[in-house]
Amino acid sequence: MQEHTLSVYRTARYLTLGDPSGPVEEVWMACHGYGQLAPYFLRHFRAIEAPHRMVVAPEGLSRFYLENHQRVGASWMTREARLDEIDDYVRFLDTVYTDVLTQTRRSRVRLIAFGFSQGGATVARWLARSPALGTPPADRLVLWGSVLPHDLDLDEHADWLRCVGLTLVVGDRDAYATPERIAEQEEQLREAAIPFEVVRFDGEHRLDTEVLRDLAR
Repeated sequence: MQEHTLSVYRTARYLTLGDPSGPVEEVWMACHGYGQLAPYFLRHFRAIEAPHRMVVAPEGLSRFYLENHQRVGASWMTREARLDEIDDYVRFLDTVYTDVLTQTRRSRVRLIAFGFSQGGATVARWLARSPALGTPPADRLVLWGSVLPHDLDLDEHADWLRCVGLTLVVGDRDAYATPERIAEQEEQLREAAIPFEVVRFDGEHRLDTEVLRDLAR
């Protein structure tokens, strides 16, 4: 048995909030979590709509049925052919971001890379691997209910991680970003001398409107 790989053309989607013809100074690239879809995820960000801001929600390239086929969700990757899937979504996010810049007719905006749950590892890998982003690759990195992916070597990537404003957001009853995982991440970041802040709120593994508003100020 021999395995073969090839690149194919496919249609992907992303959704936006904000007017690209307006005075856009800031773009949020917001990556959803496992099993979510971009249209529903983006609704949370209506709380931070502003004339100077666009919020962009790309959707994971792999859709699947949830809950006895009653709902559909999307995933960014699985462990199967994981490196290929990472390469695919890095190219996809590059394409989305380039398209957004073209729409805004700007070559540079303030970039906030935002990832919720599985989207946290996704957006962090994008910043680490993208050939399309500058140095540093973003102005801010927000990991909500998530930590940096285990395959992102902090020593190798410390230079740009020290330059982006790294924020970890976690609910005090988050079953995935547990206190133990967050504490371990904090220790690793301190050892690598990477500045960061942790924002905690009263809640579970979900987005919180008031915390979003505070982050956008």
